[in-house]
Amino acid sequence: MMTQKNQPKQKLENIPIQKIDPSPFQKRKYFDELKLKDLAISIQTDGLIEPIIARQKGNRYELIAGDRRLRAIKTFTPKKTIQAKIIQVDDLQARRISAAENLQRQDFSAVETIEAIVEIVDAHLIENQEYVAMGDRPETRVYYLLGKLHSIHISKNRQSTISENGMLLFSKFTKQVESIFQLLPKRLEWISFYTNDLPLIMEICEDVRQISLENQLNKSQFKAISEVKKNHRMHFNILLILHNKILIPKMALIQKSKIRQALSL
Repeated sequence: MMTQKNQPKQKLENIPIQKIDPSPFQKRKYFDELKLKDLAISIQTDGLIEPIIARQKGNRYELIAGDRRLRAIKTFTPKKTIQAKIIQVDDLQARRISAAENLQRQDFSAVETIEAIVEIVDAHLIENQEYVAMGDRPETRVYYLLGKLHSIHISKNRQSTISENGMLLFSKFTKQVESIFQLLPKRLEWISFYTNDLPLIMEICEDVRQISLENQLNKSQFKAISEVKKNHRMHFNILLILHNKILIPKMALIQKSKIRQALSL
């Protein structure tokens, strides 16, 4: 989401893999091992099509974007160096680039997509102290702000009375929020995101989240498995057992199909 005017200074280098530290802004913790192996084979066959992005910190480097490419090469190839685009950016710029790069990925689950959008919105508003005071976590701040804007939006449409503070908030943040959503890789209205997507992660349980991440569940599947946990605890425990692979080692090979069969019932 960088414009031509604020493109950071950059250079292309081959850098030692062992000198690259992970990004502190990478929210994604799960990576499918089989897909990493496939990616490694592709890189060995066709080369690295897109270099990773990193910044230099002392005599080491900090990854900004390209975690899958780095993991694939580091884990499944004998390569000792990797081509990298070295850029000069501060922490906030690095966070924004990392968030934008994450959202462009094709294999994100619904939960990861929502969390990536939250990260982008938060990274673009975090320098505003009024926004910072809205919560102690990115999703809390974004949910609070969009909730306020949505409420005022409804009041305006109904021609209801709006407080002076409410109008100040609306005029201060609405254009900023609209601009952020317009620049997303896939066009999305902030009102739709607030009403249909954001609620899914506000009270998410970690076990449901983990199943969603590791099986790349879409929104319908995520809602279904959340409903199973809420209303059919025994069935959910069975899914959780399959997911955690604690029955027999062979279960690791069939766990995804079992979960998908359960979700389709």
